[in-house]
This record gives sequence, C-alpha cells and structure tokens, in this order.
Amino acid sequence: MNILTQISTHLLDTLEGENWTDINVMDSLKDVTVQEATLKTKASPNTIASLVNHLIYWNRVMIQRINGIKVNIPDVNGFDVPNLTSEQDWTNLKNELVTSTYELANAIRTVDENRLEEPILPDHSAIYKSLHGMVEHLHYHLGQIVILKKLIKAGN
Repeated sequence: MNILTQISTHLLDTLEGENWTDINVMDSLKDVTVQEATLKTKASPNTIASLVNHLIYWNRVMIQRINGIKVNIPDVNGFDVPNLTSEQDWTNLKNELVTSTYELANAIRTVDENRLEEPILPDHSAIYKSLHGMVEHLHYHLGQIVILKKLIKAGN
C-alpha cells in the first residue's frame, strides 16, 4: 500500500471506524440530536454542528489545494454553520461530511506520490504534511466533538 492510500484510508477510518483511537466521527454523532448539535456550551465558542461544518469546509479547501487552487480563508473559517431547524437538516449536514470526506480521500489518491515533498501551493507546506495534517485535523475536532457531546448529554 502506498503512502497516499494509507493517508486516504486513515482519513476514512477516522470518519467511520477502525482507527487507532477506537472512536470515530460518525459513531460519535449518531445519537446527537439537532438541538444538541446546535447547543452552545461554556466549554467552547463552537457547537458540534459548527465543528462538522468546519470539517466539511476544510475537506473542500484541501480538494481545491490538491487541484492547484488557492483558497482565501475567511475569518469564519467554515464555522458558520447554516441554520439547522430540523433533524433532517442535521442529517443532511452529517451526510455532507461523509460525502466531502470521501471526495477528499479520492482526491488524495490522485496525487503524484513523487511530489509529496513539494509545497501543495506556493508558500504552503509540503503536500505530504498538508494531506497527513487533514487526518490530524479530523482527529483533533473529533476530540472536541466527544467532549462537547459528553458535556451536553450530562446537562452542562
């Protein structure tokens, strides 16, 4: 298995299971209601839904970077989740996370492995560091989601 396949697989494992932490994003979200997903706590300026939206946003940014497109990142940085008013809205957002993560995983597999040490774009980090960083990014926000969920479910 080449490194790009490994990164792609690890990204999907973090999303849906079989990663080294024995916890994944989609299992962590499956029993979260729209009310819980949009509840702001004292622990974070972000909601679970805004973290999910941020992950979707960055999946799309990285796909564009893989394709050589420079993206200007606004201050909201993808945390500006659309208004979720129903369980269907929340389900749609979670489905969008799955779709965008699979799209990123597929894009990662298209990268020329001989270019991994090159910057993904001028004045950016190496392609390898950028792609592997997306797995780290997903794990980081998975941790936040798990903590927020525990606080919300405990009534804090």
